[in-house]
Amino acid sequence: MTAAADYASLLQSGNDLVAQAQAVATQDFAQARALWQQAGAFFAKAHQADPEQHAAALRLAQAWMAEAHALQKQGSANAAIMWTNAAAQCERAFDLQPDHAPTAMMAASCHAWAKNEEAAQAWMQLAKHLQQLGAEEASKN
Repeated sequence: MTAAADYASLLQSGNDLVAQAQAVATQDFAQARALWQQAGAFFAKAHQADPEQHAAALRLAQAWMAEAHALQKQGSANAAIMWTNAAAQCERAFDLQPDHAPTAMMAASCHAWAKNEEAAQAWMQLAKHLQQLGAEEASKN
């Protein structure tokens, strides 16, 4: 199997697990959390298979955000650590596509949940700037 096929297969497997997790989340939160963790492992492998792909890096960040939400919902002290990890992964994804305002917004949200207000503000300003640039570019076309 080629690296591109590996990447695509791993990414799809992670996406399938996220869909399963979302389908059971309201009935069985523990099962959904386990599925999100498994999805994260697939996204991490996809990111390793092709570290230049924004999608896998972003999906890994989203899996970690789901885990952080789960920990927070359970009142775990580890939630802040997971939010910090998710923020760092958002930043890695942003490095791969530095004009992607939604990734910057996700980083801002993660930093806010991790109680890192200074970083949250910086990422929020960056996201707004990128959105403004995107709107200006769209109006030119």
